[in-house]
Amino acid sequence: MEIIIVLIIVMVVLILWLINAYKKEKNNPKLMQQYQAQGLSDHDIAIFRSTMNEAKVQIKTWEKSVKKDADLQVIERVTGGLKSAKKLFQLIVKNPRTALLNHDFLYKNLPTMVELIETYENIKSVDKLDEALLIETKKLVKSLSEKIAKNYESELSDDLEKIKNEVENG
Repeated sequence: MEIIIVLIIVMVVLILWLINAYKKEKNNPKLMQQYQAQGLSDHDIAIFRSTMNEAKVQIKTWEKSVKKDADLQVIERVTGGLKSAKKLFQLIVKNPRTALLNHDFLYKNLPTMVELIETYENIKSVDKLDEALLIETKKLVKSLSEKIAKNYESELSDDLEKIKNEVENG
């Protein structure tokens, strides 16, 4: 009887693992066709998807931290950095070529933001925290958040300029 229970538990765990693995590997056929139509090879698509999955995790980490900390919420309301990061992420997913133009966002700004927030949370968790260090860390978070928001604003301005040129020049 105990063996049967153990086997059932193992089977349930295996099924859950397979379902989870399937979800991770599931590709959006429309996006895959769109990426191929834009000239990306399968290898390019794999690298792009890996990069974007990493960016997604970083944005979610940032968002979780903002949701649980009042000071980070204030910074978000003032700068709109997290919201801009999400919008920029969506823009890049729709047009992978913009990833090249936004490499600082993907490879520098997002990872740095996650590191800054982790540092901020660590400083805040110490009993005898260094208030000056905490303030400096919040300033850095705000500054980087503003930079990300400006990056998104710049991307939108470029898109508007392209549309304006198309309208004016037929």
